[in-house]
Amino acid sequence: MSVTSFSSNDFAGTSLVLVGSGIKFVAQLTIEAQTYLKQSPHVLYLLNEPAMEEWVKSVNPHATSLQAWYEKFPSRADSYAAITQAILDKLTAVQQLCVLVYGHPTVLAQSGLAAAKLAHAAGAEVKVLPGISAIDCLFADLMVDPGRAGCQFFEATDLLVYQRSVNPSQHLVLWQAGVIGMWGYYDEHDN
Repeated sequence: MSVTSFSSNDFAGTSLVLVGSGIKFVAQLTIEAQTYLKQSPHVLYLLNEPAMEEWVKSVNPHATSLQAWYEKFPSRADSYAAITQAILDKLTAVQQLCVLVYGHPTVLAQSGLAAAKLAHAAGAEVKVLPGISAIDCLFADLMVDPGRAGCQFFEATDLLVYQRSVNPSQHLVLWQAGVIGMWGYYDEHDN
């Protein structure tokens, strides 16, 4: 599946806010992000916590899940493209949209980030609000300063498939190690 291409003014007059939920329920959702979620006329979300999903629906009755798109396609790449397209289609229809994704909106949140970049390139006003990511929690839990020796980040399957070079003198973080080698959506895994 591919995403529709847009020209430089296709989204003129529209606005998209991409928000990260943080990792721990509402506790890590910034006040700014909460304000956008509550006040936006339309919200799309992709979360992995039922309690967070219920909270979003309670603060904005116009909130709609993107989860069905994630589960519809056997390939993760196709799922991501479908979610990106769904975000852009909704933005076209409603002109003002807030999209909430789990964690940080630019860390392993390909669909939302792709939609934000495409919408911005096509004339939309785009704002990305940070969220606390898993890496922030990991550094805090382990009391690691990644600035001391540096830190490398790799998606686990990508590391193996493309035989990336690893510097043994730096910290190494492997993302999505629990689903290494799996290209599709699997209910039994926390993607």
